[in-house]
Amino acid sequence: MDFIAQIKENNRTHVVNTEELEALLPEAEKIYQKNFPNTAYFERSIFINWTCSIADCKYCFLSTKPRHDPKEKPTAIRSPASILAEVLVCKAMGWKVGYITGGLRVESTQYLIDLISKINTITGEKIMMNFGPYPKSEIVKLKPYVLGMGSAIESFDEELHNFICPSKPLKSLMKFLGNLQEERLQKLITIILGIGERKDDVEMVIEKIKQYNIEKVQLCFLKPQENTVFNKVPPPNPDYMAWWIAKIRIACPEVQIKVALVQERTQDVELYLRAGANGFSRFKVFLDFNSIYARELEEGCKRAGRKLEGKFTELSEIDLDKLVGGLQLNENLKEKILIKSKQYFRKLEKRK
Repeated sequence: MDFIAQIKENNRTHVVNTEELEALLPEAEKIYQKNFPNTAYFERSIFINWTCSIADCKYCFLSTKPRHDPKEKPTAIRSPASILAEVLVCKAMGWKVGYITGGLRVESTQYLIDLISKINTITGEKIMMNFGPYPKSEIVKLKPYVLGMGSAIESFDEELHNFICPSKPLKSLMKFLGNLQEERLQKLITIILGIGERKDDVEMVIEKIKQYNIEKVQLCFLKPQENTVFNKVPPPNPDYMAWWIAKIRIACPEVQIKVALVQERTQDVELYLRAGANGFSRFKVFLDFNSIYARELEEGCKRAGRKLEGKFTELSEIDLDKLVGGLQLNENLKEKILIKSKQYFRKLEKRK
């Protein structure tokens, strides 16, 4: 099968018209209001590396980078001080830390446990991991430190999924979700729209949300990456995303739904919230703080009748020396965190 031709054809033919979407919005909004407060939140995705040991998911920018050899010491990773400083500034600005993420099977489990423990010290609560499928033996080791775990699913169409991610077969992901359910950990799935799904695939997603008691769903648009087979595949339009949100919200009233927002989508945040989304991720907050995109977020939330948590156009009064000084971490690490956190905060100050 010519999968790329089929993907382009599906993207061309599986569209949503305005009338079809408008028929769903009132019910989706009503169900949201019945189950959640009139707020919207931003969750920061904290990347901890820029490499991957499988590196063959055909849509992913990491597939264009050198593959990490698990036998070798990882090199394309961030320092713990940089990660922890980012977490500290996010908390101070009122932004949630959604999860740590990056390429799969790069850091050791013990390294992750140590890092997550330190992040939890800063946030005051457990965070999630979003890397991909882990075997049950590793899940058990990580369980005391994480709220839950997740993975991009790409597609529940097994043939399409295994073409897109040959080293991450759908069966391994289903086993992963089953193991998380057995261990009573929260489950996060990411569905990428525009990589060949059909409209009726939303019913399959809804079925899996219910089957595995999935607590969080993150919906992303395809973001075409250079040097991948998806480079010339156009992403879907905002109405299509909103239709998926509304269908999932109506069928799964209590699930948390997030939208991955990039600059060209911030003007549509009102639509996504009206469709039943709880919040958003992927917003480049250190780059776009107090920008036209940040103001679009705030205005879109207001129009949707939601209060946006956290600050996006004005700085919090932050005493970084005091915040870092109060951390229950070793002094050498705290010195490095303070230096990095001031660098992050200066990025925001430049955007005032």
